[in-house]
Parts: sequence; C-alpha cells; structure tokens
Amino acid sequence: MNKVKSTKIITIFTVISALAAFISAFFSSLLPLYLSYKLNIDTRNASSIGIIGGADGPTAIFVSARSSSHLFTIIFVSLTILGVIYLVIAKNHN
Repeated sequence: MNKVKSTKIITIFTVISALAAFISAFFSSLLPLYLSYKLNIDTRNASSIGIIGGADGPTAIFVSARSSSHLFTIIFVSLTILGVIYLVIAKNHN
C-alpha cells in the first residue's frame, strides 16, 4: 500500500472517530444535562428509583453489567487525537 492511500485511510478513520466521539459525548453527557435543565428534573434520583424498583436478580445483573458510555467517548477521542498527530507529522515530514 502506498503512502498516499495510507494517509487517506487514516484521514477517513480519524474523521469517523471524531464524529463517533462527538455523538457519544452528546448522548452521554450533554443531552441529559440539557433535558434536566429544561425540564427541571434531577436525573440521578429518577435513575436510582428505577434501579431500586426493578431490582430483581436478572435485572440487577443486567443494569450493573452495563458498560460506561464515557469509556467509548474516551476511546474515540484518543483515536482522533492519535490520527491528527499522525497526519500532522506525516504532512510535515514530506
């Protein structure tokens, strides 16, 4: 694979990971903050009541085994930063 094709592929993956990071950050952090401000609802109380109310065995295991969406945001932001660093170094190297 030649260098130009490799750079194009890395650029595409960098843009995709940046979009995924933005979407992940929006839905995991910004949207709940906006809705709680707009509707004057404390989302922490509602989620704890929902977990306690439905805390039978399989449901409790399912809720506690969910992965954190903040982890996806961190991974995609890291990939975006690495892609941008690589593209800047590759551009300055030529």
